[in-house]
Amino acid sequence: MPPIARLTAFVLFLALAPAATRVLAVEQAPPVAKGKEAATAASVLPGQPQPKPKPVRYPSFYTTEVSVSSQNASERRGATVRALMQVLVRLTGNPQVASNSVVRRATSNVEALTTGSSFRQDSETVNGVPVYKTMLTVSFDPDSVDALIAGAGLKYWSNARPKPILWLVIDDGRGARLVTGKQTNVVKPLATRGLERGMRFLLPAGGAPEQAAAASILALNAPALQVLTSRYRNDAQLIGKVYRRAPGWAADWVMTQSGAELARWSFSDVDPRRVIASGVDEVANALARRDAVYLETGVAGLYSIDVVGVDTQAEFIRLMSYLQTMAIVRKVTVLEASPGQLRLQLDLGIGMRGFRTMVASGDTLKAISDAGADPAVPSSGVPRFSLQ
Repeated sequence: MPPIARLTAFVLFLALAPAATRVLAVEQAPPVAKGKEAATAASVLPGQPQPKPKPVRYPSFYTTEVSVSSQNASERRGATVRALMQVLVRLTGNPQVASNSVVRRATSNVEALTTGSSFRQDSETVNGVPVYKTMLTVSFDPDSVDALIAGAGLKYWSNARPKPILWLVIDDGRGARLVTGKQTNVVKPLATRGLERGMRFLLPAGGAPEQAAAASILALNAPALQVLTSRYRNDAQLIGKVYRRAPGWAADWVMTQSGAELARWSFSDVDPRRVIASGVDEVANALARRDAVYLETGVAGLYSIDVVGVDTQAEFIRLMSYLQTMAIVRKVTVLEASPGQLRLQLDLGIGMRGFRTMVASGDTLKAISDAGADPAVPSSGVPRFSLQ
């Protein structure tokens, strides 16, 4: 048995769990392919198009944390908005989500999307000195966030994401050295950024054949490394070299899958941690552009609804204010008014199914139906809601 067949790989990632239980984890990857399995793994043709994955939800992607300078209400609200942006970037793979007009509208009522939040104290050692900071952990309602993504015209990047083998060498002036599963702390900045983008990476075990491949890594020779990557039953690989370059550090990267190059880029900075972390974003961007799909939440357009329980001017103002702050509602028109009831026309950015989902996550409107009728199809033909 060739030496390479006895090697193992390790997966480096930050567990996508609530911040209180988050740890830096290293796990053994699946066994190295051999025999028929190896033949199957190698049967993927270079450059072969990847099928669009069906949307798969990972609940932990809807929870994130951000640092705060205090615990006052203003700081908490601003941090919650930043947390929403992080979650949306993770779910869509689009780093420009904050510029989307529908997303910007959603920030005015960001509390309606949250299911819970809490503060925790964190610390890290910098130059031997402990540095303390306060973190806010925020969880968002998955159905409401998905409806917002659809209403904003954004694509959803499924959780069915590849975990590339990370072939990384670092040259600090004393020669290039391969980063293996035994040096996970070296790539902690990359792992942290990977958490933020919903990416995980595998590290090689670092046996003799892999150490000998350092020259291929320096040359960013993807075809040469694909042979080693396939031994891990993997077809995705991120190849990078980090080296000193005045006034600081630089990195060159290339990402391939199934023999096709998806992205190639360079980055430089005085901080080596940012240089190492630079291996994540372009990978996430490239994979999201290829794999993200639109969610099915119904057809955008004009929909009529009946709202009961509107008996006073104050209740009318509360209803209209609520609807106008919903990011998916583009316009509200009153069609009919009768004692205790309104018929409204809503111009929605998504279908009625998505509207029902977002309403259900709040406490302002509740879907109702005529007696004996199917709640989804009221006898009047117009969806009915009650103002709470």
